[in-house]
Amino acid sequence: MASLFRLRYDSRWGEELFLTGNSDELGNWNPNKAVPMEYVGPGIWSVFVEAHGRASLQTTEYKYFIREKDQIKWEEGPNRILPEGKDRVWDWFGLTERQTMRGVAVPLFSLRTEDDFGIGEYADLPKLGDWCVANGLKIIQILPINDTTAHYDWHDSYPYNAISAFALNPIYLNIEKLESIAFPSIDSQGNDMKGKAINSTAFKRMRTMLNKEESVNYPKVLKAKWKYFQTAFEQQWESLKDTAEFKQFVKENEDWLQDYAQYCAERDSNGTEIHLFLQYHCDNQLCEAVKALHDKGLLLKGDIPIGVNPSGVDVKSHPDLFNLDVQVGAPPDDFSAEGQNWGFPSYNWEAMAKDGYAWWQRRLQVMARYFDAYRIDHILGFFRIWEIPKTAKSGLLGHFSPALPLSVEEIESQGFHFIKSKHLKKGVDTLFISAPDEKDKYIPRIELQKTEAYQALSEEQKHAIDAIYEDFYFHRHNEFWKQKALEKLPTLINATKMIACGEDLGMIPACVPEVMQELGIMSLEVQRMPKVFGHQFVQTEDLPENCVYTTGTHDMPTLRGWLAEDRVRTRQFLDSLDLDDRKVTAKTLKKILEKHLDSPSKWNIYPLQDLLDLDDKNWSPNPMDDQINVPANAKNQWKWRMKMNLETLL
Repeated sequence: MASLFRLRYDSRWGEELFLTGNSDELGNWNPNKAVPMEYVGPGIWSVFVEAHGRASLQTTEYKYFIREKDQIKWEEGPNRILPEGKDRVWDWFGLTERQTMRGVAVPLFSLRTEDDFGIGEYADLPKLGDWCVANGLKIIQILPINDTTAHYDWHDSYPYNAISAFALNPIYLNIEKLESIAFPSIDSQGNDMKGKAINSTAFKRMRTMLNKEESVNYPKVLKAKWKYFQTAFEQQWESLKDTAEFKQFVKENEDWLQDYAQYCAERDSNGTEIHLFLQYHCDNQLCEAVKALHDKGLLLKGDIPIGVNPSGVDVKSHPDLFNLDVQVGAPPDDFSAEGQNWGFPSYNWEAMAKDGYAWWQRRLQVMARYFDAYRIDHILGFFRIWEIPKTAKSGLLGHFSPALPLSVEEIESQGFHFIKSKHLKKGVDTLFISAPDEKDKYIPRIELQKTEAYQALSEEQKHAIDAIYEDFYFHRHNEFWKQKALEKLPTLINATKMIACGEDLGMIPACVPEVMQELGIMSLEVQRMPKVFGHQFVQTEDLPENCVYTTGTHDMPTLRGWLAEDRVRTRQFLDSLDLDDRKVTAKTLKKILEKHLDSPSKWNIYPLQDLLDLDDKNWSPNPMDDQINVPANAKNQWKWRMKMNLETLL
């Protein structure tokens, strides 16, 4: 069994970190036999320690030290103790108590600079990094940046609908940074570039026009950039294709890159070469940006979507890994009264297990090239997923998969008299739905208490079905789903050294926090979404240490927008924080964030909008305009853009 030790320490050049302790595996306190740690990201050191000849290192005492040349510096304080049953720890050098790292969350497309092309780009991340450094922030969190180009229209702005789980989105390329791009009509070798050169004046005119757009005009930006992609490709391809760097990139990514390029070539009716060319430059530009962030001591946190485009390259290349006869989404919640239908296929986990979840491992390994940490979108999907029949539009007719459906005998043994013709109907006005692939077994319809069929029941039958519903959705599957998650997640999170954070909001079974704690996955805690029954708001002091604490997500109104929605709730929220403000002002927001800071969480990450709103000069006339996504709106356009550019902000 291996134990994972992670250490937070901002080292200087030449310093090395070591782990030692009272066991053979840790060197028995001998510095010459101590375990060297690996630098895995800005301020983050990590090492796996194998426990030979015994089940775990549960009673181990340990400590860290720094070696610089021949000098050793031990951390102060008592020896550390590895808690019983815990095989993953995250420590701070010299501190037995945590120190919170703070960061900012913003979609890459939302960044604005003095000379951008109407959308944020990979090359803009270091400019955001300068602002983070100036304000004591250590983490930048972005939304997914995989290629979503399927229709060349607004549908492609949806970052969670990638056509490839591996390819980066070319829309974030900086045109002028494309290597050796030729604006003049004669190239460096004196060759005539007529017909292949970019018109410098036209380029600047287009850039200026798009730069002035209030929000991201995704289709217009995409169309304009592709014009220049084609020109850059014509200029560079012959000189690029035989370089050692390009050949190495293709070889290292051949398991997904060729399929992706072929897919795009069929989509665009062109050759595969331009798509190889663009992915090479995406990788170069993002790697360059990440190095710049690391040089500034910053972490980059990515986002790994739970779903893939049902018509995308992953499904086309590996159809056996997906269930194409269903679509997935989410059950009803505060964001959507009828649930959400994302339109993605579900995963065929049985097929994936045969090769040790190789597709998922490889996906994470590719993303680890760029990210120090990642948000597992909808981590509940690794326990169970909300599946909806292909023929249904409403999420109300969905069901959890996998599940343990009920037989008629089980239903009636709990006091409910089941009449199939009466209680199993087509449409949403039904108490039960048929279990797929299991004859004569049934699943209680989600939120069945809101149906007319339920209202027609006697009080006795209502009590009976309420008990069945409560058991089915909150108790029956706990151990079953826990086992399903433990079959998958350990393999995936151990595939890289990235720090795993789970998006665990919504209808959370009790087994989810148990598994996340056991595997060291950071939870997501939102100030306005308490996970403790009976609490209206999060009690900051009660938060778990291993979590990301935030004021909101891209699926929610900004803090200011949320406070403007409901005056009664706003008053209750402010009272819960002992704030007597009678009107919400920028000072009110500052007080809220100051209290938010005083939490035991390892990471506090704030939406950029909430930080900008600390100055009322930045306020939008309608705060709801600053919400990035409205989950209930299937046609939402992902287009929010900073009002000021990064240079002005800095």
